[in-house]
Amino acid sequence: MFALKPLKTRVFTRFYRILAIESSCDDSSVALMDYNEVTGHTEIVSHLKSTLNSSDVGGIIPTEALSHHQMSMPNLMQEIIQPHKDSIDFIAVTRGPGMVGSLSVGLNLAKGLSIGLSKPLLGVHHMLGHLLAPRMNQQEQLKFPMISLLVSGGHTILVESQDILNHKILVDTIDIAIGDSLDKCGRQLGIKANMIAKEMERMALNADNKTSLLNLPNPLSSSHNKNKLSFSFSPFITSLNNQISSISTNDETILNQLAYDIQEAHFDHLIFKIKQFISKHNNDNTNINFVASGGVSCNKRLRNKLETELGQYFQSFNYPSTNELCTDNAMMIGWAAIELLNHFKTSESCKILNELDILPMRKWELTELVSKSQWIKQPLQ
Repeated sequence: MFALKPLKTRVFTRFYRILAIESSCDDSSVALMDYNEVTGHTEIVSHLKSTLNSSDVGGIIPTEALSHHQMSMPNLMQEIIQPHKDSIDFIAVTRGPGMVGSLSVGLNLAKGLSIGLSKPLLGVHHMLGHLLAPRMNQQEQLKFPMISLLVSGGHTILVESQDILNHKILVDTIDIAIGDSLDKCGRQLGIKANMIAKEMERMALNADNKTSLLNLPNPLSSSHNKNKLSFSFSPFITSLNNQISSISTNDETILNQLAYDIQEAHFDHLIFKIKQFISKHNNDNTNINFVASGGVSCNKRLRNKLETELGQYFQSFNYPSTNELCTDNAMMIGWAAIELLNHFKTSESCKILNELDILPMRKWELTELVSKSQWIKQPLQ
C-alpha cells in the first residue's frame, strides 16, 4: 500500500487529475476530472456514460445490468483513458451501496487500473456523491451544515450533514424509493420508456390539472401513524392498482391527468413528511442551506413545490448544476473523492492509503460512512 502523493505542479498550477468510475446500478459511467487546489475549481475533462435499456422488461434485472457493465465499461474506459493515462493522479470508484454484481465490475476495473498505473484508489459512497454534487464549484457558497433530500430510484432520505463525514438521517423510507414508485405507477399506466418518471413529468406538464381522476393516499398520515417520521411510497402503487381498471387509459388527456395526479401525490407526501419533521423538532433552519439531489430532483415541479412550500424554513435551495449531475454519474463520485481528500489532507491524526482490498457493499448507511469504510487506514506517528 502507498500513501497519496503531493499534488503535481503543471504550468505553475497545482491540481489533481481524477479518474472516476460509477457502476452501482444500470449506468456504466466514467469521468476524467481536473481539480485546481488553488482556486477550488473542478473541470470535467471527459465524461462517458452508457445506460442499460430496460424499458421492455419492466425494470432492472441484476444479471442484465451485470452483463451491460461487463460489455460497456471496458470500452468506455479505453476511450477515456487512452489519451490521458500518463497524467492520472488517483482513481475514485463507487464502492456501495448498490447491486453487488454491478459494483464489482467497476471496483475490479478500478483495482486493475490502480495496480497497472501505480495510482492510489479510493472507494466512495454512492449517496455521498449525490449529496455533495451540488457543491461542485460552489463549495464556498454552499457550506455545511446543510440538509439534503436525496431522491432517486434506489433511495429517498432526508439527511442533516455537519461536515463531509458526519451525517444524520432525519427521515428515512420504510419501503421503496420515490423513483421506484413513480416507475411502477408509470408502468401501470402503460408507459414504456427507459426513464419512466421523466416521461411522466412530460405528460403531467400537459395535464389540465383541474379535476383529479384518482383518490390517492397520503401514506403514514392517519391518526395512529401521523407521528411516524418516515417516507412510504408503496401505498401509491396499491391504490393505483385498485383504481386503474375503472379508468380508460386510451385517451391521451386522461393519461396526462393521471400522470399529474400520481406525481403530485408523491411530491405532496415528501413535503408533508419534511414539514412534519420540522414541526416536531421545532428546528430553526433559516440559516441552513437545503439541497435536493438524485435523479428525481431533476423534476421541475418538485423543485417548485419544495421552494414554494418550504421556502420559509431554509436559507437557500440548491441542486446539482446540470441534470446530468442529478442522475447516477461518475462525476459526482470523482467530486466526492476530491472533498474527502481535501478533508483528510488537513487532518492531523490520519491519512488515506491505497484501498486494494475493499469489497463492494450492497448496503452502506451514510451514518456508517467512516465505521464501514477503509478510508482512515493508519494513524500518523
